[in-house]
Amino acid sequence: MLIKREYVPLLTFYNYSNNKKRKPTPSSSTTHKNMTHSPTSPSSPHNTDAATTAAMDIDQTSQDFQSSVEERKQSVHSFRVLDSQKDTESDKDLIIHSLHESLHIHKEILERIQNEKEKYQSQVEQERQEEKKSLESWRQASQQVLEEQNDRCQELEQKIALLKQELEAKKEAYQKLEVNFYSYVKQIRVTDDDLSTIQPEISHLLSQLNNTCMGLKSKIDRQGGTDFVFEHWPDKVDAIKKYMKPTSGGLLDTSYITLFVEKYLINKLLIHVLDVPIHLGVSINDAFQELDDWMASRNKEWSHRLRQQVCALVIQQPADEEAQIQAAKDQLLQDIVSVLGSVYPALKQDPKKIENLIQRASKLNLAVKGQEIKIERLPIEEGVTHFNGETMKATAKGKPNGIVFLAITPTFVARDELDNEHGFTVPGKVFCVEQEQEQEQEQEHVEEDSVVDVPEDIHDPQDQDMGQEPAKKQKISSNQEAEADTTSDTLETETS
Repeated sequence: MLIKREYVPLLTFYNYSNNKKRKPTPSSSTTHKNMTHSPTSPSSPHNTDAATTAAMDIDQTSQDFQSSVEERKQSVHSFRVLDSQKDTESDKDLIIHSLHESLHIHKEILERIQNEKEKYQSQVEQERQEEKKSLESWRQASQQVLEEQNDRCQELEQKIALLKQELEAKKEAYQKLEVNFYSYVKQIRVTDDDLSTIQPEISHLLSQLNNTCMGLKSKIDRQGGTDFVFEHWPDKVDAIKKYMKPTSGGLLDTSYITLFVEKYLINKLLIHVLDVPIHLGVSINDAFQELDDWMASRNKEWSHRLRQQVCALVIQQPADEEAQIQAAKDQLLQDIVSVLGSVYPALKQDPKKIENLIQRASKLNLAVKGQEIKIERLPIEEGVTHFNGETMKATAKGKPNGIVFLAITPTFVARDELDNEHGFTVPGKVFCVEQEQEQEQEQEHVEEDSVVDVPEDIHDPQDQDMGQEPAKKQKISSNQEAEADTTSDTLETETS
């Protein structure tokens, strides 16, 4: 048998050997026949069928082997099987040698696989041991780090507890310090007023002053009023006679007298109430003025703060100063009434309106003294300053513009150096004349003995509130004097 592959499958030779052994021989065939037809053999149909079936199986196997051999002969890659009848001893040795080599190859393959398996298992085991060792070392390191972190955590918790205690202590100390600080630096004001409330308060004071003068207009003694004006403003006598045109008797109109009375009252309130260093009647006004001037030249903020503190102390804890303050108010009221008594004879019996003015001015003074921003008054030089519509308002009796002849009320201004929009301006009331007035020709008027000038006591309530329209004059005949006197007395009673 010739073999084209490295080894011959054992099954092929096994099948071939079996088939070769199964070939019938004449003797065996005869024996088989004899056994079949032997009288001693079983003659039952069952035995006959079994033998027939076995013979058929052998023949079928032989045929299958022959067909397989034929197919292998036809295939190029198959083993070339020689005819069994031509086999020699050398062929058998070759087959045996091939089988031996095949077994040897199988053995080597198995050994190599076994070696690789053992090597792989050893490598896997080694890697597993290394991984286990690494994991164990990592676990130990992690455990050590965990213990260190736990110790560190406990240490930090202790420090946090200590810091919390210190923080609570510092919070308490800070709260005390904050209370002391705010009690020191907070704004100390006698009242709760600020610039937004002081501005209307100044306007209300000026309006109340104007209404008071207009309310007393019907009670004016023109002779006493004219004497009052000429006595207090002697340097303006000629100008008054020129611009205000007294009557032939030298008496001023009640509207002009009212303007001078209003100017006198506001000057009194400014000097004795609003311009005092602390408050009207306080015993340390003069001493505080010297101290305030000394501090203001060095530190204005400290000067303002000291003024606020002293004013608050005087009002909140007046002690014996309260009686002195009230006495000073009464003295100021008495001085004003004594001066204006010749102008308003009925004022001595009822000075309540003047007292209200003093009380309101005192309240305004406390509000002004409590501010950080100083409220000033713009200077208006009479006879020199030109009319300015932004800071002045002209009376109806005078010219709408020109030179200021009489500054009735001052202009109040509050300015914040840090914020231009934070402030206000309360215009002052002025009486203006033309800058160049032409000389008017004097005309002689012959007044009839039966005609006298009597002021009209009836005026518009709006004119009385604003104080800008003068009372009208009306000429009546001598036979109407009694009726005019009766009307005047009635109006005086209603006004009172």
